[in-house]
Amino acid sequence: MSFWKWLFGKSRLSPGREQGERGERPSDDGPSLEQHLDYLNSLRLPAIALSPTDGPVLSRIGGLPSLPDGVPWPEWNGKPLAFLCQFDLSEIPNYCDRNGLPQTGMLYFFYAQDQDTWGGDPKDKGSWRVIYAAAAVNGAPRPAPAALDKHCVFEEKPVAFVSVETYPDWQDDRVEALGLSDKQSDQYFDLCANVFKDVPAHHLFGYPAPVQDNDMDLDCQLVANGIDLGGPAGFQDPRRKELEPGRRDWILLLQLDTDDDTHMMWGDAGMLYFWIRKQDLQARRFDRCWMILQCG
Repeated sequence: MSFWKWLFGKSRLSPGREQGERGERPSDDGPSLEQHLDYLNSLRLPAIALSPTDGPVLSRIGGLPSLPDGVPWPEWNGKPLAFLCQFDLSEIPNYCDRNGLPQTGMLYFFYAQDQDTWGGDPKDKGSWRVIYAAAAVNGAPRPAPAALDKHCVFEEKPVAFVSVETYPDWQDDRVEALGLSDKQSDQYFDLCANVFKDVPAHHLFGYPAPVQDNDMDLDCQLVANGIDLGGPAGFQDPRRKELEPGRRDWILLLQLDTDDDTHMMWGDAGMLYFWIRKQDLQARRFDRCWMILQCG
């Protein structure tokens, strides 16, 4: 999918290589990023980071889900999905920006154990599930189905919620418009990375950290409306012009990073991104989420 976006859209080379080779960027001896820092800070979006904890919590990445009675383990094409994480929404501190998340209840995330869908085909729908339960479930975890590969029962990591501020990706038009030098670009990459330092970049809301392109909101809008993005025809579909304004309705719900602690690996050290329309979040229609996998 990223090849076709490169061919029919913007190049995905790093900013230093892409423009430095054309001689369009100033020398690295120029000013630092500090001159743009106030503006870049004004672009930040709050997010809720998932931080490892030893506390007695129900929220966790990996392990097994505490599903409510009567809620079956989700399947796709006759195979159980892999459990990714669950969040007790009442454990989110009041100082965090919830973006309309309910104050209580549980949110569960699942994905195909074979990782054979990447969210670029309308037929991928169903290979992930986001389930909302109105009440927290503090019972024993649901045993894994026999048909779930043992390698897809990930190591459990209890998590707490921490408010952070995320920066837009360098491909964001507002960042690209600054014409950052190679030196400033490197400093900006460090600034973005330092939000999570040396830990996996798991978080709710905020900006995504794309591994490939930065148009996932548009991808979700097109694919969820039936356009296959597996080739150039999808991006040239005549319905795109009519649908494109709807990309502004989509926000990142969850970014789940590759994580050595849980033995989660998405493609080649990639990430999973769960997106939702603002109106669906308000209506608690988590079944309408769209997921995208990106990797190197």
